[in-house]
Amino acid sequence: MKKHPMLKYLKETGPQGDRLPLIMCPGCGSGQVLNAILHAVDRLIEEDGIRKENFVFITGVGCSARLTSHYLNFDSGWTIHGRTLAIATGALLANPDLRIIVITGDGDTGAIGGNHFIHACRRNLDLTIVCLNNGLYGMTGGQVAPTTIPGVATTTTPYGNTEEEFDLCRLAEASGATFTARWTTAHPHQTMRTVMKGVRKKGAAFIEVLSQCPVHKKASPTDMLKALKKNTKRIKSGETAPGDKIPIGEFCNIDKPEWIQSYQRVIDQFAETD
Repeated sequence: MKKHPMLKYLKETGPQGDRLPLIMCPGCGSGQVLNAILHAVDRLIEEDGIRKENFVFITGVGCSARLTSHYLNFDSGWTIHGRTLAIATGALLANPDLRIIVITGDGDTGAIGGNHFIHACRRNLDLTIVCLNNGLYGMTGGQVAPTTIPGVATTTTPYGNTEEEFDLCRLAEASGATFTARWTTAHPHQTMRTVMKGVRKKGAAFIEVLSQCPVHKKASPTDMLKALKKNTKRIKSGETAPGDKIPIGEFCNIDKPEWIQSYQRVIDQFAETD
């Protein structure tokens, strides 16, 4: 039987035993996102000649965090809730040649980790941040999150969410990220190509992937994937989506100095005066 080509990047065994089946709930979108990321990394290794050892994956706490620590055969860090980008910053400063991919969730990014998120973007750190957004706290019981759409019921908003949600892509762009994009688990090829662009981009690249959570939202994965296609609209830079659609696509792609480049200029300046 022909094996899946991405199995070469997975551990044979891990803390939960054999690498398959995944620890994720049936129908969860996290495995789909991981598949797109690994295909992107595989192509970068082949096309750009990046060594596998130069890739490092950092995660925090949440459903998405299980992907790296449990399954990936890469150097990785399974860190603490909300501090994902702080740990990734330290790894990058220790070795600027690393290609660091941060896999995080909407709660990890937009709630407890919100401060680290805006400052990582402000500093324009050379990180590729992939945020899996299912619009709730999946691992801890399906509670309301900063990305929960108004009116949606969760375990802590049984009569519907009354708060406005964060647009994480707009927040990243306003904070200083040089590359922002949003796709869904119903757009795997676009996600893969965008992750490649994010890794190649010098600076902070933020990629949001809207994902299904069939368990907490009590819907079939098939119906949720159909809904992700139905409720989103691909737009180009400068365009706006209709009011009833969530915009998807690549929103921001600009060039400006990355933090380590700027810091190196300070070091070089004083080195010249010695």
